[in-house]
Amino acid sequence: MRSTLLQITRLYRELRKGEGGRRRRKRARRTRSPPAPPAPGRGAAGGPTPPEPPEALEPYPFPDHVPALNLLLGEFEGYQLGSEPTARLRNNVTSKLGRIKAFLGYMARGTAEPGDFLFLNQPARIRAWAARLGQTRMAEPTRQHYLKNVAQFLDYLSETPPAACQLSSTALVLIRREVRALIRGIRRRVVVHEVRTKQAKESRLIPKASLLRCHRTAGRKIPALLDSLESNPSTRQQWRFYGFLTGYLTSISGHRCGVFQNLTIQEVEEASRSPDESAYVINITTHKTNRAFGAAQLSLNREEYSWFRRFLALRAGLPGGSQATYFFFTSRASPCRTLNKYFQSAWLSMGLPGKPTFTDVRTAIATHVSRHCDAPVTTSGGFYPNQASVSLRRRQRMHTLQRIAARWRNSCAMTLQPQISSTHFTSDLSKHASAADSLKGPWWRRRRRRRRRRMGRQRALKAPRGKGARGQRLPSLPWREPAGGRCHGALPKGKARALARSNKQKTLNRPE
Repeated sequence: MRSTLLQITRLYRELRKGEGGRRRRKRARRTRSPPAPPAPGRGAAGGPTPPEPPEALEPYPFPDHVPALNLLLGEFEGYQLGSEPTARLRNNVTSKLGRIKAFLGYMARGTAEPGDFLFLNQPARIRAWAARLGQTRMAEPTRQHYLKNVAQFLDYLSETPPAACQLSSTALVLIRREVRALIRGIRRRVVVHEVRTKQAKESRLIPKASLLRCHRTAGRKIPALLDSLESNPSTRQQWRFYGFLTGYLTSISGHRCGVFQNLTIQEVEEASRSPDESAYVINITTHKTNRAFGAAQLSLNREEYSWFRRFLALRAGLPGGSQATYFFFTSRASPCRTLNKYFQSAWLSMGLPGKPTFTDVRTAIATHVSRHCDAPVTTSGGFYPNQASVSLRRRQRMHTLQRIAARWRNSCAMTLQPQISSTHFTSDLSKHASAADSLKGPWWRRRRRRRRRRMGRQRALKAPRGKGARGQRLPSLPWREPAGGRCHGALPKGKARALARSNKQKTLNRPE
């Protein structure tokens, strides 16, 4: 019996010993350390580690199920479009609304009731949204556009809040101040980006020889292309004609691509011409800066204008030409939006280096003109012949003179206001009100007029009581006559102000 128990105990210990060994081995496998990561800058095979792609930001959809937001955005869209919106303005307003909706979608995430607009009162989340824009590949000017559009929307909301808005005036001021602080913070980066972009443009500046070669080669190619279109109209030859004609025009005028896109057939037919019809000027009214500079102009000679006439004569045989209203049209009678592509193809076919755009040509022309002119030339003054640099300088000078005259008039009114109530030279006020006239003439005339005005003021102070410079009756002055019945002059300026502030009547006698 005893031997049997000893045998069972021995077997039990052996079994326990075997199970413990297996458990320890399993535990050792589990606690084994993972392989060491590769060194920084090295891949798994010893090569360089490829850069990780930027993480795609999770889009936050706009809560279009909220009627209050939809109604407010609809009113804001109508306010931005105005009564006579153009196609470009519609496109800009659509882009602006997209940026505002992206902001509202980010701010309203996780909000149960976004119709009360209380989700906007989160300055920390506004800063987080601006930082989120910085994580994308957006350039600094694009981020600034986002912030400016949001600021415009918040201004509209604060000025005309809807009935469902529960934001207080203090909260609206806080939100608008936060967005404007973000705009000021990004302004420095925008300036650095602009300087970097300008340096990059100057590094790829088109030489004058290439511009001259483009002008000459395109001038020889255009008549041959028109002959080909007359004999065999085809879309391919039409695109080539577009490329060479726009290259010819932009190499001497430097206009933007939008000027050629918006050129209408009516504007070509109504071009201004000289009496002998040797020179023509086409006025393009619809372009980017027409609000500031008016119509853009194309100056042509007789041969160049004949190219336009020949193309208008054969446009009926091209697809979409009979219904077209734009000179550079497509098969759908719409303005051609790919003129830049056709210009680059024509540039390469002429054997010229690079692949420039209309903007590159414009920058090159403006840079070459500014480098080889003694007088400063602005970009707008060079590209809009109707507004010459002399008239531009004259308008700037007149604007400066008007500002100086307005400042002088305001200062005269502020200075003469206390003296009108305490002195008696009101007849001299008209001379000071027309002080802007003193800005005309040479320096010695201005000095003489100033001396005359100063002497007139001194004579007015010494004039007898009750009589002005021209004998008119004036109101009584706030002082008393002495016992002898003789007046001793006006009240000093500083004491007159003190008297007006304290509203006390005092008897002051100034010695003769």
